[in-house]
Amino acid sequence: MKTATAKTSKKKLPDFFKAILWSLEWKKLDIEEDKEDIIVAAVNEGTLDHWRWIIDTYGRAEIRRVLQHRLSSEFHAESRNLAKVIFGISEFKHAR
Repeated sequence: MKTATAKTSKKKLPDFFKAILWSLEWKKLDIEEDKEDIIVAAVNEGTLDHWRWIIDTYGRAEIRRVLQHRLSSEFHAESRNLAKVIFGISEFKHAR
């Protein structure tokens, strides 16, 4: 079974992510090192294409792990609710 690192080592972040990662330096983004920022941005601001890409790249289990360790306030209410359904998250953290 491939690990997330082996799976992502050959992938490049698609250009359609530029619109939702505008606050980060595009040329320095690494899909493994910046995984949490990429996932949070895709869940909050992304289109269906962004969601498909993160699921294909990181897998549902890894996305669930990342999201469960983020604060509830980091997400738009609609995005948070959809993520709960799609990734099987019972609750987001409310405090650090």
